[in-house]
Amino acid sequence: MSAPGNLPEIDGLRVNTALRFYHEILGLDALHYGLWKNDPFNMEGLKTAQERYTDHLLSYFPANVKVVLDAGAGTGATSEKLKSRGYDVEALSPDPYQKYLFEKNRSVHFHLAKFQDFSPKKKYDLVLMSESCQYIPMDGLFTNVKRCAPGGYLLINDYFITRPDNTPMSKSGHNMDVFFRKAREHGFEIIKEEDITDQAAVSLDLAKNWVDRYVLPSIDLVTYSFRHKHPKLFAILRWLLRGKIRKFNDDLMLLDSSHFKRVKRYKILLFRVPQ
Repeated sequence: MSAPGNLPEIDGLRVNTALRFYHEILGLDALHYGLWKNDPFNMEGLKTAQERYTDHLLSYFPANVKVVLDAGAGTGATSEKLKSRGYDVEALSPDPYQKYLFEKNRSVHFHLAKFQDFSPKKKYDLVLMSESCQYIPMDGLFTNVKRCAPGGYLLINDYFITRPDNTPMSKSGHNMDVFFRKAREHGFEIIKEEDITDQAAVSLDLAKNWVDRYVLPSIDLVTYSFRHKHPKLFAILRWLLRGKIRKFNDDLMLLDSSHFKRVKRYKILLFRVPQ
């Protein structure tokens, strides 16, 4: 098992550095949005909302589900909870850091692979995609779910683009109309659907609050000092890093919950998979 600082790229699979930041620096075991209900607007409130979110998601599992593939498993908190509730669960992700976390902390079998390339060795009753659906090409997603869980279920919780506006907010997530059309073309039947956008978007408000209070003032302080001590070098670095600066500013836009709710809807979707 590799040490986390030495995780290599493996056959084109790269470590998700954001995941490492959330897990190692912020101490978050769950990496998804929360399902907020008047919780304290702080880290403990986020953890409570995330726990509620997971419990609510698992309430969608049909009674006849026993064998589960957690596709895009993150740190493994949801996989471990599934196992503790008696499910036969396996996890999958293309991220070597997630593999490291499973080998270190979890008792769930882990597959290092992209979902669309995964070759199942068994039949699953349900494929769970908790905020991982958006990273999988739609045709590959539906085609391989049919291989993994023929006659079973696909449970998705993720955000979808409903009103694209040609901003960075419109670049992440599948288009909802296209996604449902592809699902029908592949023979998937929607059984249950729930919109939790308003409850989930509070997570963005909290993240923006942290950035505004701690991250941006720290950057301003360091930038001010460096600019005055090394003005020429600062100008050169600012030009060399202009792409990263632009990307950082785009990422800040993604924390605007009002914009998020105008462009996207956060959905829980339960599909029946064709035989």
